[in-house]
Amino acid sequence: MNSAPQSLQASVLAVGSGKGGVGKSTTSVNLAIVAAKSGRRVGIVDLDPLSNIATILDVPERDLARVAERVTHETASLPDQTVRLFRNVDLLFPRPKLARGESAKLRAALFERNRSVLLDRYDLVICDMPAGIGREENLAFLPFVDALIIVTNPEPTSHVSAGGYIRVAREIRPDLPVLFWHNRHRQTMPGGFNPTDVIGNYNRYVDDELRIDPGTAATVSHVALIPDDPSLNLLQQTLAFEAHVLGKLLDATQMLHKAVIAGIESGGVFGGAANLLRYYLSAHPGRLAPDELSQEAVRYLTGGEAEGFGPAAGDADGGIDAASVDSFVHRYAGHPLTNSLRETVFAIERAAEHVVDQQRLFATGRGDRRPITHAAACVRRLIDAVDTHAVTPFERNLGGILLCYLGILLISGAPQVRSLVASVIPRRSEEGRIVRDRRHQIRNLIERNETYHRRYFTLVRKVYPVLVHQINRLADAAGWGAIVLRARDGSVNRNAYLKLLTHVLHDSLHAGLGIYVGFRYNQAGRAIEEGAKKVLARVPRRQPPTA
Repeated sequence: MNSAPQSLQASVLAVGSGKGGVGKSTTSVNLAIVAAKSGRRVGIVDLDPLSNIATILDVPERDLARVAERVTHETASLPDQTVRLFRNVDLLFPRPKLARGESAKLRAALFERNRSVLLDRYDLVICDMPAGIGREENLAFLPFVDALIIVTNPEPTSHVSAGGYIRVAREIRPDLPVLFWHNRHRQTMPGGFNPTDVIGNYNRYVDDELRIDPGTAATVSHVALIPDDPSLNLLQQTLAFEAHVLGKLLDATQMLHKAVIAGIESGGVFGGAANLLRYYLSAHPGRLAPDELSQEAVRYLTGGEAEGFGPAAGDADGGIDAASVDSFVHRYAGHPLTNSLRETVFAIERAAEHVVDQQRLFATGRGDRRPITHAAACVRRLIDAVDTHAVTPFERNLGGILLCYLGILLISGAPQVRSLVASVIPRRSEEGRIVRDRRHQIRNLIERNETYHRRYFTLVRKVYPVLVHQINRLADAAGWGAIVLRARDGSVNRNAYLKLLTHVLHDSLHAGLGIYVGFRYNQAGRAIEEGAKKVLARVPRRQPPTA
């Protein structure tokens, strides 16, 4: 069949991947939430035989108990196969679908017997497809969808699987719109691997007869580039508060690193080569000596890892002047902030890895804090360097933000603060253990439960004076008065510090829920919302029938 049946008026999106573990179900859920918050009525159809969505969203067994375990002609009534998740969002056919022929029965139930009910209930139907490209469980649904969203990760097996999916999907539906959603995205990858060129990478790894016409790349759209973020791990049961604060410190440090690189005179490195070199240095702080870093940068610019990102165009002939690159790198290495920046990035990354390994949700024990103590010492040295050498107001403001995050890091290890944070999170007993009640926490966020939000703002009010005291102690002891964020009248900008603390607490409390409204103040959360809105912009609202 070469076109979607015109009788199905509700927009139907398929979210597929070709392989498992790429964040397909996370993407489906977030698409549904964004659509629901815009006023659309959404049904998520869980087509995965293992039915992951009910598990990862913590749907209680009592809600599933009234849904038949097998899809048959008698149990395929849509109302009987529906579980309400959130306002405007339902989960359809939530049980595992492992019996022979069950996928065909589900397809008939959706698009034949229950078509009128589906149209009446929903403006948008999202089909969370099974991993792989099985014909009966997956491809047979494609004639009934309006668009296919393919979720990928930046690694070869994911791209090969996604390319294989596109090839067979286009055989079934040559006209099917295909949208790429890139999870765990990185702008540069080792070995010349282009993280967004899915079709090109697929063609590179398969036999000639299996390749996709390169022209197909012009017919697909890239709707989302979602950076890697532990907050997206839907199965996370830990609350690594300090790890999240370290992440904020890392973001601010990397932003300062980019500002320093942007201010270095390009010398004999021009145009695209200068931009690419600046990006390379910001993405590879590492611990290489200047001469080694210069050699690696030249290799990057002249082919190597930069392959697939377009020509660097260094001189008039498009070549790269190694001496000019070497001079640029040595100016970068000689900047008074560079060594401290590189040391701090390395220390924060190691401390974050350590904290994630150690911390548990409601623990108040201190454990081994040496990596955190070392990271904090590096941040102090960096703030000292900014206080002494910062040139621009932007760099000095970043120093003030680092000071705030350092203060939060230092108080976050206190058992009293950790207990305050943990007290906001809903809990339940499970097999004799106290665990996070993800279901209620997600619902509280999406439906904006007033009681939950009052508890959150009470937490902010209790922690804020502690933070202000810590910042004042740090600034007075080190003589960082010029680094403290100031209002226009020269007074301490308490609103700025309150906002920074609010953002950190909000995203820390909701890490691991995997929904964008839980981490609105970081890059991944914003990218998910923007990507979902791009998808929905391509899906016009269904107009009500005229009288």
